[in-house]
Amino acid sequence: MAISAFAVKVPAAEALVGDLRCRYDATVALDVPAHITVLVPFMDPALITPEVLERAQQVLNKTPSFDFSLTKVERFPETAYLAPEPAAPFIEMTMALVEAFPNFPPYGGEHQGVIPHLTVAHGNTLDADAAAAELQIRLLASGAVHATCTEVTLIENSSGRWQDMHVFQLPQASTRFMRNVLFICSRNQWRSPTAEQLWRRHPLISARSAGTSPNARHKVSVDDIEWADVILVMEEKHKSRLVAEFTRMLEGKSIHVLDIPDEYKYMDPELIEELQRSVGSILEID
Repeated sequence: MAISAFAVKVPAAEALVGDLRCRYDATVALDVPAHITVLVPFMDPALITPEVLERAQQVLNKTPSFDFSLTKVERFPETAYLAPEPAAPFIEMTMALVEAFPNFPPYGGEHQGVIPHLTVAHGNTLDADAAAAELQIRLLASGAVHATCTEVTLIENSSGRWQDMHVFQLPQASTRFMRNVLFICSRNQWRSPTAEQLWRRHPLISARSAGTSPNARHKVSVDDIEWADVILVMEEKHKSRLVAEFTRMLEGKSIHVLDIPDEYKYMDPELIEELQRSVGSILEID
């Protein structure tokens, strides 16, 4: 059965690894370029509709374009590869696609965890040993490969060879920037910790939570207020208490009231749904 895959092509690496891949990676004969896999296998290309493509684009829109480097040679038992730094954006794209398309876990669920890599040799230990040794020499001589990820390509193999099916452009980094978001409730037990947990892995958000009560698990502090770009409080009373305690420090700070009452436990599904709707709308993110 034909399959498809999400991949980040790395043409900047071809000069370093092209001849080694021709010797040690059989996928080269199937027209697979130097790349970092984001998700494979994906669905039969015959089943990929415009709606599927739109959903995938919405998922990938969460990751702005980013710079990365190939600096280290790493190994799996029968594979030699270059490891990208940072790895986090690749992992975030993979996990976001899996969340949106849960029937397609990475590598069919055969491996635990996600390790982004650009394969140079694959198939047996001796070839991987030889490729890894040569790569180490070349990296020392030429230095790391530097590249920018601006797009993800959906490739498919229905013809027997791999070819491009669709290209997803990532948003420009200059138009999508990280914000420090502080979530506030009363005792920092249920609502604000849920919000922090829900949003802390978003690529455009760094999240904290705190409470206004003296008995809060973590009482909001001067450091929290200074750190925050945006403050989201659960109720109007929380905003009033912040204003009373941190009047001058709040000048120029963006404060929004979510109007979420104290009726939920930690990670309550209804609370999560309400936070996704209200926070996403306020911050204009998915």
